[in-house]
Amino acid sequence: MEKTFHYRNDIQDVSRIDTDLSQLASEWSIPDSELRQVVVIIEELLSNIVRFAFPDPNEQLIEVRITKAGRVLTIRITDNGIPFNPLDYHPSPTTDPASSDAGGMGIILVRTFSDSIEYNRNKDKNRLTITKIIKSKT
Repeated sequence: MEKTFHYRNDIQDVSRIDTDLSQLASEWSIPDSELRQVVVIIEELLSNIVRFAFPDPNEQLIEVRITKAGRVLTIRITDNGIPFNPLDYHPSPTTDPASSDAGGMGIILVRTFSDSIEYNRNKDKNRLTITKIIKSKT
């Protein structure tokens, strides 16, 4: 099973993710607890792409392709923004995340909720592949 979504490089489009994935979760029988993690992963990555990947204001499309094979979800996010490998980003440790204004908490959540993350740059496109294994049963 596979589904592709397109989002503009507009922070308002990030709000569509929850609705898009809720419909998909129903079709694919993804438990709510797992769905919340997938939503956080995609929202965090997409909001970072929207905020930092496009130095010019022209509209760009970001592709989010989700594939389900058994209990494995594969999320592929492709954009033509500036190169950025989130695997190379290591935010400073903090003892109180609520008071941190340095950023980086989203990347930490993505790493926590993902089973694997891969990045590559090919033909001026960033390609991020996240694997999430559905652990709970529906």
